[in-house]
Amino acid sequence: MRLVATCLAFLAFTLQAQDSAYIRWNPVDSVRLALMKTPGLRVGFDSRKSIMGGVPVDINGLRYGLDYGKVAVWTGYYNSRLWQTLAQDTLNQGFEYISSTLEYYVYQSWRFEVVTSFQAGIGNGWEYRKNGADIKRANFGLILPLEAGVGGTVRFLRYFGFYAGVGVRLSGLQSTSFTGPYWSYGFTCFTGTMFRDSRKWYKNNFR
Repeated sequence: MRLVATCLAFLAFTLQAQDSAYIRWNPVDSVRLALMKTPGLRVGFDSRKSIMGGVPVDINGLRYGLDYGKVAVWTGYYNSRLWQTLAQDTLNQGFEYISSTLEYYVYQSWRFEVVTSFQAGIGNGWEYRKNGADIKRANFGLILPLEAGVGGTVRFLRYFGFYAGVGVRLSGLQSTSFTGPYWSYGFTCFTGTMFRDSRKWYKNNFR
């Protein structure tokens, strides 16, 4: 719970800083102007670390969406599984859901990006527990995961950079064991820059 509270406090601080920095520029106006542009189609993986039942797990996702520059909207499929073996007990617990995400770029430059994200989904969860010959199955039923987070990217080469993000996920209805913080970090590849450079090189050499 302390980690969840820290994530929420960090997110609130970021949003407050955003409001202070853009006091003369309403974010609603920037979203409206962004949606007037022709979007680019994006497809990619969306993986992160999280905690489920007090144990670190991986959440894996595949998503596609429209990138308007200042704003991006995504829809994707996500799943997570927890395997535990304790003495004679074997526990298999998992969640899967479809989720839509709205991303708003608080700050953008060639080298740095700061983005806030808000995600809402719908899915189901289950649990399979085996103790010797005794097998118990349980269905958590419908879940409604809600997520909010903030992340950033630093570009150190033209095509490569480093990203990191943190956020919190709330899982409502019948199960709250999927509630917890999430975080991600690693290297990223700027495929958009690669595509534009490749197209420019092709035009200059073959046309």
